[in-house]
Amino acid sequence: MLSNSFRLFTIRGIEVGVHFSWLIIFGLVTWSLSTYVFPSVPGIAPMSTIEYWILGALTAILLFASVLIHELAHSFVALARGLEAKSITLFIFGGVSNLGGEAKSASTEFLVAIVGPLTSFVLAALAFGAASVITQPHAELVLSYLFLINLTLGVFNLIPGFPLDGGRVLRSILWRVTGNVRRATEWSANVGKLVAYLMFGYAIFTILEGNNFIGGLWTAAIAWFLHNAASTSVQQLVFEQRLRRVRVAEVIRPDDTTVAPEMTVAELVDRYILPAARRALPVAYEGQLVGMVTISDIANVPPEQRGMVTVGQVMGGKDKLHTVRADARVLDAFELLGEHDLEQVPVMDGDRFVGLLTRADVARQLQLREALNV
Repeated sequence: MLSNSFRLFTIRGIEVGVHFSWLIIFGLVTWSLSTYVFPSVPGIAPMSTIEYWILGALTAILLFASVLIHELAHSFVALARGLEAKSITLFIFGGVSNLGGEAKSASTEFLVAIVGPLTSFVLAALAFGAASVITQPHAELVLSYLFLINLTLGVFNLIPGFPLDGGRVLRSILWRVTGNVRRATEWSANVGKLVAYLMFGYAIFTILEGNNFIGGLWTAAIAWFLHNAASTSVQQLVFEQRLRRVRVAEVIRPDDTTVAPEMTVAELVDRYILPAARRALPVAYEGQLVGMVTISDIANVPPEQRGMVTVGQVMGGKDKLHTVRADARVLDAFELLGEHDLEQVPVMDGDRFVGLLTRADVARQLQLREALNV
């Protein structure tokens, strides 16, 4: 899941969570529905303020349930096609599915992408049908809103701009035609950036017109998100293509230096950090790694106290020290670094420590392989 998220439940091994930014949009949707949208609908008996807020909150929950079903459709089809579906996170711009790796074929990419908008259209049809037969005014109002929002969600996601579902459909078609997934990704990402520029231009026009300032800001925010996501998608593909067969042992610089937990911080700085320009060192006790001490750990100790404070007192990883195997894929190791917000991780060959893998090591390897077209 995205960082700063909390897990709600797990379904078929897929973790479903909520990012803190979702609380913002949930509150805004509830507020706008209960304060402006529902009270202004003609032909419906007025309700109390509390009743409007309850109706607005219920509708917002059903709205995000629709988004969740949309994302679950992506994940379930991905699982059926042999991909890994790790998590779904609801956040300020809707929902995002974390699928393990890229599709191995254009047909898989097409099916995983197209099922999302199709699901939204099915939900819109169900809401429309229910609204047609239900006579209770407030229930009909909620169902009518869900019909419009799911229809909009389906249409918006069919816009052929990567990484929207429509952009992924476009990429699958270009991939099938050209036989080159990287070229297809670059072309569809450029279309995604063009869509973002058009949306941003529309947002500026809306703001300057003064008719819908909040709507203009929201459109600009979505445009910014789409542009960044399109750029990141290309970078991610290059990263996976260049490093998917590379093992950790091929990237690290072997260095089995460790320090003892009883060493003082001052001695650590003078003997290890400054002479070798190291930013981190593993801490070992009786041949077993027990932690990591980094520049950040040292910086938290005032210089005048470093002769009295030991490495064991300031080191990280006391509760759990994350390590990777020397024969592990670099992609998996880099995912571990990101998941736990680490700058480096110890590499083990069996029970033997052989060196540190850092983010800089991975970036350097990627740059070399990209420059040499390896």
